[in-house]
Amino acid sequence: MKRRQFLRTLGILLVLLPFRIFPFSQDKKISFKYGVASGDPTNSSVILWTKLSGVESKKKKVRWEVSDQKDFSRIIAKGRVTAKLSDDFTVKVDARIPDQFNGERIFYRFTADKIYSEIGKTITLPSYNPRSFNIAFCSCSNYPAGYFNSYKEIAENTDIHLVLHLGDYLYEYAVDGYASSEAKEMNRLVEPKHEIISLDDYRKRHATYRKDNDLKKLHANKPMIAVWDDHEFTNDSWKDGAENHQKNEGNFQERKRNALKAYYEWMPIREKGKKEKIWRSFKIGNLINLMMLDTRSVARDKQLDIESYFEGKNFKTKSYKRDLQKPRKLLGNEQFKWIKNNNSNEFKWSIFGQQILIGPKYLPNILSQIDIDEFPSYIQRFRALSGKEIPYNTDQWDGYPKERDKFYKIISNSQANIILAGDSHCSWVSNLYDKSNFIGVEIGAPSISSPNFVDTFGSLVNSIEKSFVESNRDLVWMDGKNKGYTEISVHSDFIEAKFHYVSTVKSKNYRKLKPISFRIEHNKPI
Repeated sequence: MKRRQFLRTLGILLVLLPFRIFPFSQDKKISFKYGVASGDPTNSSVILWTKLSGVESKKKKVRWEVSDQKDFSRIIAKGRVTAKLSDDFTVKVDARIPDQFNGERIFYRFTADKIYSEIGKTITLPSYNPRSFNIAFCSCSNYPAGYFNSYKEIAENTDIHLVLHLGDYLYEYAVDGYASSEAKEMNRLVEPKHEIISLDDYRKRHATYRKDNDLKKLHANKPMIAVWDDHEFTNDSWKDGAENHQKNEGNFQERKRNALKAYYEWMPIREKGKKEKIWRSFKIGNLINLMMLDTRSVARDKQLDIESYFEGKNFKTKSYKRDLQKPRKLLGNEQFKWIKNNNSNEFKWSIFGQQILIGPKYLPNILSQIDIDEFPSYIQRFRALSGKEIPYNTDQWDGYPKERDKFYKIISNSQANIILAGDSHCSWVSNLYDKSNFIGVEIGAPSISSPNFVDTFGSLVNSIEKSFVESNRDLVWMDGKNKGYTEISVHSDFIEAKFHYVSTVKSKNYRKLKPISFRIEHNKPI
């Protein structure tokens, strides 16, 4: 056979060979540089995520595998999925896991063009009642404000089964925006450099965050259940607008759609129906009914503008309190109906993961006694509210008191309620009451890196913390100087809550601080 005829015949044979031998076209620079992630575990399935880089075509076939062995000597689930240019070459798989591996640690990976991703670890939620189940929750991870040291700590904490992110996973500001004064020195400059508005902008900002090694490590080691807050869109957003959205930035609803599409592309979150409706529930035996809520995007009416009630150094208290009591939606009727249908006293603990502080918070007495003239003017104005029972943050549940009353009424038939919150950048533990009836306990998470009280008040922070507790009768404890995360170890009759802190977010050389712990007895105030 002549050489030319041989080569032609060989070419035809290669085309006819089964797809499994040469599964995809070859791209020269394929990589999984953004790592892997898992999320939204149920009793039988879990979302697996990755992103392809270096793809030169409009789509690419990717294989995925799940094993109960780290060396993948036994495959328990596998399949193929297509990475598409239209989805920024992100990949999500809702992997069905065989029942015999329920609640057990499993491993997963992806491959394309014979190139493997790193190996991730995850679980499905146990359908039985475990002796205990540990959940970490966190919020407010501002890339230019500091290093994600606490993400590394969560990843390496072998007690933690599941991570909740309660919002502000990323921030929308320009490179010289909020909390960015030391970003250049720390090599923490964001991309794009301008404030994010377009779909491409939001994708690039997600990519900036996901190149962080500590965040990649967290996602590779723990399954995450996430909800957004405002900065995934823009600051102080509500259903039809935001404080940080101006007319020259285009249509807000279009911006919101861009943010939503990028969020669903980059986050290991299950997609069901309309993307805006992020509320969903997860069950762990009869021990935990975990309900994740949306207080930000779908139903929220515009916040009451507290600044408009100041007249010089005086505050129009009577009209402000009257206007606070006017109907103003936060959760909205559809979500309230969902909560009512899914809330059940069959579970020992009803845990609500949501974005904002729900317990009443008033400014402490001490602000009227100290010299704060060197602080920003907005802080000086708020001196008029110090020591008075006047809600000062209308972006939190305090700005929507009728919605809070309705929520308390719906959840009052639970065995025991724990409300988790992010957003504030500080740590809080509060007993919650509907008039004189005990409703549950609120636990507010510190920030991962965003500024808190110590960054504003410096050496006054200890006095301010103490005065906050003294000025808020339902507040058990608060911390405004440390960054970190919170862990709850859920047992049948009690929960141990631990606040884990790092010594600094301005350096990769840090110390773990001694955790601060609280024991929460079943259906009892602290």
